[in-house]
Amino acid sequence: MYTVNMSTDLDYPALLAIVHRVDLLSRRVADQQLLAHVGVGRSTFLILELLSTTDPSGISQRAIAESVGLTKAAVSRQLAIAQKEGWVVAQQAAESRRENKVALTVTGRHLVERGQRHRLQAAQAAAASLGSEAMVRATQTLTQLAGLLEERLLA
Repeated sequence: MYTVNMSTDLDYPALLAIVHRVDLLSRRVADQQLLAHVGVGRSTFLILELLSTTDPSGISQRAIAESVGLTKAAVSRQLAIAQKEGWVVAQQAAESRRENKVALTVTGRHLVERGQRHRLQAAQAAAASLGSEAMVRATQTLTQLAGLLEERLLA
């Protein structure tokens, strides 16, 4: 278990290290849980979930990569698998012969819904374990940290 020495470790670099660790662990747990309960990894799920919220006519691979924070090559690999499984369809974009638009199939939509149900159950279990007071404090602190980092990024 990861512990924090309250008297010495609560400085800004330590906070960022903890945030990084939480991010890393949450990605690993999400990947493991989605594979076990839904049958897809986290990257594939992020792509499919994005497609469930976009224009039914499809979205470009470049736009997917930018939205989910993956490389275009990684998106291409995940989409090839998703297309083979029947979760997405791809067709040539009207604007450019070099680009495909990708859309979710009915089977893909069902998979996304199953994944969202699982994620909601996992979030509820985590919230119950942490307690509402701790969740509120953590949310406030992380929101402030995100604002600070955004300001520094734009400065």
